[in-house]
Amino acid sequence: MNPTSLARMLLRVSVLLAVLATVAYAQRQLIRPDPKACAGRVKHAATFRNGHYYFFSWTHGPTRQHERDWLDARNICRKHCQDLVSLETQDEANFVYESMRQNNVKYIWTSGRKCNFDGCDRPDLQPNIVRGWFWSGSTGRISPTDEKSGAWIGDWSNTGGSGQPQPDNREQAETGNDEACIAVLNNFYNDGVKWHDVACNHVKPWVCEDSEELLRFARFTYPDANIA
Repeated sequence: MNPTSLARMLLRVSVLLAVLATVAYAQRQLIRPDPKACAGRVKHAATFRNGHYYFFSWTHGPTRQHERDWLDARNICRKHCQDLVSLETQDEANFVYESMRQNNVKYIWTSGRKCNFDGCDRPDLQPNIVRGWFWSGSTGRISPTDEKSGAWIGDWSNTGGSGQPQPDNREQAETGNDEACIAVLNNFYNDGVKWHDVACNHVKPWVCEDSEELLRFARFTYPDANIA
């Protein structure tokens, strides 16, 4: 096989692998809580707030060096009756940011998600890059990104990889990947600890917090598991 034919074949293979990876990612599902994992979930005593516990992947030995894509990270949380963190107040956000600063964590996943799937064509969610953001961990809406004052409007960065205010969906134009998940980046663009829209297939450390919904489900479904 001549070099040109080999190069063409390798290109076709790489494209096929990329397509298969995208399809496989899209077909993955959220998992149900595991009663043993819920009962034995790691409770960082120093991070106990608001009547529930948080989990920082970088402070737990087995996950200290681990990074996962958004769905994997969320499923790890859900297995333990938790969900990715929803930064619904400035105090809660500052609490997470401080741990990132102290531990020099470059970035993390949150439960923040853009409504870009079936059922998201409602007028009140358009344009979805402005009005379609929500916390998947709590189902709470995130303020439209064009709001400048009033209720907690979040900590979107004023810059990103293309120098544009966030969210900018930069990867959509560059690679076709919709930047549909919210990550917190630690001064990645000399902008402080701020929110960025990021394609969900990237890998990062993560923060979980107890999910009252999942805890109620697990306690009702598995009454003998002694889930505290």
